[in-house]
Amino acid sequence: MPLIRNIKIQNIKDTIISSELFSINDFKFDFPEEGNVLALITLRGSSKYSFAIEETFLSNGIFDFQHTLQNKSREKVIRTVQCPGDNKNYEVYTHQDIDDCINKIHYWLINLDEDLKSIDIFDNINDINNIEEFEKKLDEQFPNENEKFTEEEKENLLEKINQLQKRIETLEKNANTENQIQILEESKIELNSYPKKTWYLKIYNKLTNVNNGFILVNELKDNISKFLENLNI
Repeated sequence: MPLIRNIKIQNIKDTIISSELFSINDFKFDFPEEGNVLALITLRGSSKYSFAIEETFLSNGIFDFQHTLQNKSREKVIRTVQCPGDNKNYEVYTHQDIDDCINKIHYWLINLDEDLKSIDIFDNINDINNIEEFEKKLDEQFPNENEKFTEEEKENLLEKINQLQKRIETLEKNANTENQIQILEESKIELNSYPKKTWYLKIYNKLTNVNNGFILVNELKDNISKFLENLNI
Protein backbone atom coordinates (compact mmCIF):
# COMPACT_ATOMS: atom_id res chain seq x y z
CA MET A 1 0.00 0.00 0.00
CA PRO A 2 1.43 3.43 -0.93
CA LEU A 3 2.48 5.79 1.83
CA ILE A 4 0.03 8.45 0.68
CA ARG A 5 -3.73 8.06 0.45
CA ASN A 6 -5.48 7.17 -2.77
CA ILE A 7 -7.29 10.51 -2.80
CA LYS A 8 -3.92 12.32 -2.95
CA ILE A 9 -2.74 10.04 -5.74
CA GLN A 10 -5.90 10.87 -7.67
CA ASN A 11 -5.37 14.60 -7.04
CA ILE A 12 -1.87 14.30 -8.48
CA LYS A 13 -3.12 12.58 -11.60
CA ASP A 14 -6.09 14.96 -11.95
CA THR A 15 -3.67 17.89 -12.01
CA ILE A 16 -1.97 16.42 -15.07
CA ILE A 17 -5.23 15.33 -16.69
CA SER A 18 -6.52 18.91 -16.44
CA SER A 19 -3.36 20.26 -18.09
CA GLU A 20 -3.60 21.40 -21.70
CA LEU A 21 0.12 20.79 -22.14
CA PHE A 22 0.48 17.06 -21.45
CA SER A 23 -1.42 13.81 -21.31
CA ILE A 24 -1.48 11.49 -18.31
CA ASN A 25 0.22 8.87 -20.51
CA ASP A 26 3.24 11.15 -21.01
CA PHE A 27 4.39 10.25 -17.51
CA LYS A 28 5.34 7.32 -15.32
CA PHE A 29 4.17 7.34 -11.70
CA ASP A 30 5.66 5.75 -8.61
CA PHE A 31 4.04 5.83 -5.18
CA PRO A 32 6.42 3.89 -2.88
CA GLU A 33 5.27 1.83 0.07
CA GLU A 34 8.22 2.89 2.20
CA GLY A 35 11.00 5.45 2.38
CA ASN A 36 10.93 9.24 2.27
CA VAL A 37 9.56 9.59 -1.29
CA LEU A 38 5.79 9.86 -1.34
CA ALA A 39 5.34 10.35 -5.08
CA LEU A 40 7.56 10.43 -8.14
CA ILE A 41 6.49 11.59 -11.60
CA THR A 42 8.88 11.02 -14.50
CA LEU A 43 8.50 12.08 -18.13
CA ARG A 44 8.44 8.98 -20.32
CA GLY A 45 10.37 10.70 -23.11
CA SER A 46 13.30 11.69 -20.91
CA SER A 47 14.04 10.49 -17.39
CA LYS A 48 16.00 13.66 -16.64
CA TYR A 49 12.66 15.44 -16.16
CA SER A 50 10.90 14.55 -12.92
CA PHE A 51 8.79 15.81 -10.02
CA ALA A 52 9.02 14.25 -6.56
CA ILE A 53 7.18 14.79 -3.28
CA GLU A 54 9.31 13.87 -0.28
CA GLU A 55 9.29 13.91 3.50
CA THR A 56 12.54 14.91 5.13
CA PHE A 57 13.98 16.49 8.25
CA LEU A 58 15.29 20.00 8.62
CA SER A 59 19.04 20.04 8.96
CA ASN A 60 20.33 22.43 11.60
CA GLY A 61 23.90 21.28 11.94
CA ILE A 62 25.02 21.26 15.57
CA PHE A 63 21.42 21.47 16.75
CA ASP A 64 20.76 18.09 15.14
CA PHE A 65 23.53 16.64 17.26
CA GLN A 66 22.11 18.24 20.40
CA HIS A 67 18.66 16.83 19.62
CA THR A 68 20.20 13.39 19.27
CA LEU A 69 21.92 13.70 22.66
CA GLN A 70 18.69 14.91 24.24
CA ASN A 71 16.65 12.20 22.47
CA LYS A 72 14.51 14.85 20.80
CA SER A 73 12.94 14.40 17.39
CA ARG A 74 13.89 16.73 14.57
CA GLU A 75 11.33 18.76 12.65
CA LYS A 76 9.90 16.91 9.66
CA VAL A 77 9.04 18.88 6.53
CA ILE A 78 7.50 18.06 3.16
CA ARG A 79 9.13 19.24 -0.02
CA THR A 80 9.10 18.95 -3.80
CA VAL A 81 12.15 18.19 -5.91
CA GLN A 82 11.65 19.48 -9.43
CA CYS A 83 13.54 19.07 -12.69
CA PRO A 84 13.23 21.58 -14.18
CA GLY A 85 12.55 24.20 -11.53
CA ASP A 86 11.49 27.80 -11.98
CA ASN A 87 15.00 29.10 -12.61
CA LYS A 88 17.36 26.13 -12.44
CA ASN A 89 17.35 22.64 -13.89
CA TYR A 90 17.13 21.21 -10.35
CA GLU A 91 15.28 22.97 -7.52
CA VAL A 92 13.92 21.97 -4.11
CA TYR A 93 10.96 23.71 -2.46
CA THR A 94 9.61 23.29 1.08
CA HIS A 95 5.81 23.32 1.53
CA GLN A 96 3.31 23.45 4.35
CA ASP A 97 1.44 20.31 3.35
CA ILE A 98 1.00 17.79 0.56
CA ASP A 99 -1.76 19.82 -1.08
CA ASP A 100 0.70 22.67 -1.60
CA CYS A 101 3.06 20.15 -3.19
CA ILE A 102 0.37 18.93 -5.56
CA ASN A 103 -0.50 22.50 -6.55
CA LYS A 104 3.14 22.98 -7.59
CA ILE A 105 2.75 20.32 -10.30
CA HIS A 106 0.86 22.81 -12.46
CA TYR A 107 3.88 25.15 -12.56
CA TRP A 108 6.30 22.28 -13.10
CA LEU A 109 4.35 21.28 -16.22
CA ILE A 110 4.70 24.82 -17.56
CA ASN A 111 8.46 24.77 -16.92
CA LEU A 112 8.71 21.35 -18.55
CA ASP A 113 6.82 22.49 -21.64
CA GLU A 114 9.09 25.55 -21.96
CA ASP A 115 12.22 23.41 -21.67
CA LEU A 116 11.07 20.91 -24.27
CA LYS A 117 10.26 23.71 -26.70
CA SER A 118 13.56 25.47 -26.07
CA ILE A 119 16.06 22.69 -26.58
CA ASP A 120 19.36 24.30 -27.47
CA ILE A 121 20.77 22.28 -30.35
CA PHE A 122 24.24 23.36 -29.21
CA ASP A 123 23.87 21.79 -25.76
CA ASN A 124 26.23 19.02 -26.83
CA ILE A 125 28.50 21.17 -28.96
CA ASN A 126 31.59 19.84 -27.17
CA ASP A 127 30.68 16.36 -28.43
CA ILE A 128 30.59 17.51 -32.03
CA ASN A 129 34.02 17.05 -33.58
CA ASN A 130 33.29 17.93 -37.19
CA ILE A 131 30.71 19.24 -39.58
CA GLU A 132 29.44 15.74 -40.48
CA GLU A 133 28.44 15.07 -36.86
CA PHE A 134 26.77 18.45 -36.62
CA GLU A 135 24.87 17.89 -39.85
CA LYS A 136 23.67 14.51 -38.56
CA LYS A 137 22.33 16.24 -35.44
CA LEU A 138 20.51 18.75 -37.62
CA ASP A 139 19.02 15.92 -39.71
CA GLU A 140 17.46 14.56 -36.52
CA GLN A 141 16.11 17.97 -35.54
CA PHE A 142 14.89 18.95 -39.01
CA PRO A 143 13.88 15.91 -41.14
CA ASN A 144 12.43 18.29 -43.74
CA GLU A 145 15.47 20.08 -45.15
CA ASN A 146 13.25 22.70 -46.83
CA GLU A 147 11.44 23.69 -43.66
CA LYS A 148 11.67 27.42 -42.97
CA PHE A 149 11.27 29.45 -39.81
CA THR A 150 7.83 30.70 -38.85
CA GLU A 151 7.37 34.36 -37.98
CA GLU A 152 7.23 33.48 -34.29
CA GLU A 153 10.44 31.46 -34.53
CA LYS A 154 12.19 34.29 -36.35
CA GLU A 155 11.14 36.80 -33.72
CA ASN A 156 12.43 34.57 -30.94
CA LEU A 157 15.73 33.92 -32.70
CA LEU A 158 16.22 37.61 -33.43
CA GLU A 159 15.79 38.33 -29.74
CA LYS A 160 18.42 35.73 -28.82
CA ILE A 161 20.85 36.91 -31.50
CA ASN A 162 20.48 40.51 -30.32
CA GLN A 163 21.18 39.42 -26.75
CA LEU A 164 24.33 37.64 -27.87
CA GLN A 165 25.44 40.60 -29.97
CA LYS A 166 25.07 43.01 -27.06
CA ARG A 167 27.06 40.64 -24.88
CA ILE A 168 29.86 40.43 -27.45
CA GLU A 169 29.94 44.21 -27.79
CA THR A 170 30.49 44.61 -24.04
CA LEU A 171 33.51 42.30 -24.04
CA GLU A 172 37.04 43.49 -24.46
CA LYS A 173 37.67 44.30 -28.11
CA ASN A 174 39.74 41.82 -30.06
CA ALA A 175 40.60 41.03 -33.65
CA ASN A 176 37.50 38.89 -34.10
CA THR A 177 34.83 41.01 -32.42
CA GLU A 178 33.90 42.85 -35.62
CA ASN A 179 33.75 39.60 -37.60
CA GLN A 180 31.54 37.95 -34.97
CA ILE A 181 29.10 40.86 -35.02
CA GLN A 182 29.03 40.84 -38.83
CA ILE A 183 28.19 37.12 -38.81
CA LEU A 184 25.29 37.71 -36.44
CA GLU A 185 24.00 40.62 -38.52
CA GLU A 186 24.08 38.49 -41.67
CA SER A 187 22.33 35.65 -39.88
CA LYS A 188 19.43 37.97 -38.99
CA ILE A 189 18.83 38.73 -42.67
CA GLU A 190 19.18 35.09 -43.70
CA LEU A 191 16.46 34.04 -41.25
CA ASN A 192 13.92 35.37 -43.75
CA SER A 193 14.99 33.23 -46.66
CA TYR A 194 17.10 30.27 -45.54
CA PRO A 195 15.68 26.87 -44.52
CA LYS A 196 16.32 26.02 -40.89
CA LYS A 197 18.94 23.35 -41.49
CA THR A 198 20.92 25.47 -43.95
CA TRP A 199 20.76 28.47 -41.64
CA TYR A 200 22.17 26.56 -38.69
CA LEU A 201 24.93 25.01 -40.78
CA LYS A 202 25.92 28.36 -42.23
CA ILE A 203 26.19 30.16 -38.92
CA TYR A 204 27.93 27.16 -37.38
CA ASN A 205 30.60 27.17 -40.09
CA LYS A 206 31.11 30.91 -39.93
CA LEU A 207 31.49 31.03 -36.17
CA THR A 208 33.81 28.05 -36.01
CA ASN A 209 35.99 29.65 -38.66
CA VAL A 210 36.40 32.88 -36.71
CA ASN A 211 39.16 31.93 -34.29
CA ASN A 212 37.12 29.15 -32.66
CA GLY A 213 34.18 31.49 -32.40
CA PHE A 214 32.08 28.83 -30.70
CA ILE A 215 34.30 29.07 -27.65
CA LEU A 216 32.86 32.53 -27.20
CA VAL A 217 29.31 31.24 -27.68
CA ASN A 218 29.83 28.52 -25.07
CA GLU A 219 31.28 31.02 -22.60
CA LEU A 220 28.06 32.99 -22.90
CA LYS A 221 25.68 30.04 -22.64
CA ASP A 222 24.50 30.97 -19.13
CA ASN A 223 23.13 34.22 -20.56
CA ILE A 224 21.91 32.88 -23.89
CA SER A 225 20.73 29.39 -22.96
CA LYS A 226 18.02 29.48 -25.61
CA PHE A 227 20.16 30.84 -28.42
CA LEU A 228 19.68 29.07 -31.76
CA GLU A 229 16.79 26.91 -30.60
CA ASN A 230 14.46 24.53 -32.36
CA LEU A 231 11.12 26.01 -31.32
CA ASN A 232 9.06 23.29 -33.00
CA ILE A 233 10.17 20.55 -30.62
